[in-house]
Amino acid sequence: MAPTVTGLTLDALPAAPTSRYDRASKIRVALDQGSLASVTELALFAGANLAAIVNADGQWEVLQFQSAVLTGPATYELSLFLRGQAGTEAAMRAPLAAGARFVLLDAAPTLVDMSQDEIGLAYTWRCGPANRDIGHASYVETTHVFQGVGLRPLSPAHVRGLRASGDLAISWIRRTRIGGDSWDAAEVPLGEDAERYEVDILAGTTLKRTLTATSPSVTYTATQQTTDFGTPQSSVSLRIYQISPVHGRGTPRAATL
Repeated sequence: MAPTVTGLTLDALPAAPTSRYDRASKIRVALDQGSLASVTELALFAGANLAAIVNADGQWEVLQFQSAVLTGPATYELSLFLRGQAGTEAAMRAPLAAGARFVLLDAAPTLVDMSQDEIGLAYTWRCGPANRDIGHASYVETTHVFQGVGLRPLSPAHVRGLRASGDLAISWIRRTRIGGDSWDAAEVPLGEDAERYEVDILAGTTLKRTLTATSPSVTYTATQQTTDFGTPQSSVSLRIYQISPVHGRGTPRAATL
């Protein structure tokens, strides 16, 4: 069993767009052990240099970095990021303060074998040297609850709005957390037992209405807008969620149309 490469960030990491390079951000990471290395763009797009950084709320942003430059003993400057990978854009902070825990997601970390019934339950975990018994004094004990974040639907993309006679037709593109890497398929797999969405209509932070849909489109009618706001709106703020029967609402996509 290989040790996991871990460390702490030494600089604040600002929020950045997803689905394209973050060329502006640079952070230094002081490693507890192990090493990092730069990769080619092709290797990056194939999944290399995947890492996770935890925020103060305990949420992990998964990101990738193309460049890793040794700047001091066990210290690397990382840059050329792909941010909010694997549907973790909601874990970004503006900024993420220095001192965040960093974990390289290479072959060393392994999945914990759990059933869906065990999600949300508090379990006691012990960790320590693999060459010592689990009861050894060097082992650390902690209680942790796994939330099943990997079962959460990804946020929709490419939200569009079209107005006609006061009605607002809202459409979006579904993303998938399962089997979405093929360029040959006409559409990515659903990844859920059924296709369902909820669209929250907002006035600032106040929820005015929730629309439901079973396909990636819904109409916010002029009559509904008049009921909610007194008149059809020229600008509507909303959040779109794909629904999982296991996890519930997925990561939202916010838009103003």
